[in-house]
Amino acid sequence: MSRVCCLVILILCGPASTAGELEELSVTGADGEYSLQIVEVLNAPADYVRKVITDYKHAYRIDPAITKVEILPTDHEAVVRVRNLSKQCIGPFCFEITWAGDIAESRDGDIQVKTIPELCNFVSGSAIWRIRPRGGHTWVSYESSLKPAFFIPPVIGDIIIRKYIRDDALNIFKNIERQATTLVARGGHQPDNMKKPSSKSG
Repeated sequence: MSRVCCLVILILCGPASTAGELEELSVTGADGEYSLQIVEVLNAPADYVRKVITDYKHAYRIDPAITKVEILPTDHEAVVRVRNLSKQCIGPFCFEITWAGDIAESRDGDIQVKTIPELCNFVSGSAIWRIRPRGGHTWVSYESSLKPAFFIPPVIGDIIIRKYIRDDALNIFKNIERQATTLVARGGHQPDNMKKPSSKSG
């Protein structure tokens, strides 16, 4: 029990990286479902931010926990079906998670994500990206909800998971900003000298 308590203190007190100007961040959990809302202004042009976010095959560039990416076949032309395998570590404990979902862009440019439960470790899930130019910067909003199919211990596990989701969101936004500014510097081309996990195109 003391080991678990020490782990909670370590995680709750650990540093969280930030990107641009954070406007809103909240993580809530109820009935096994976790919801995230984050709004941030990134120091990069909107076209480049969108290009980074929609580079689904190379999602590991903004989320280093991803170890494998698959672009799966689908009957819908306007939908990209993606499955990611990631290695998640919370303190000394690491485990693998599979997520899969359909991603589509609406007419107003929002990016909508729908989790496919039968292909992953989640009972349900959805998300939406909103990307808007703000001068030479970009206003980005991300809202998501996920209900894991795997067991999470009550109380302590819930606190740890919410803290993890919060810090992971901040790091992903920081990486989006970094990759977007790299694209600007390279004239729109992704760097080639990055280690790539195994991937498969459908």
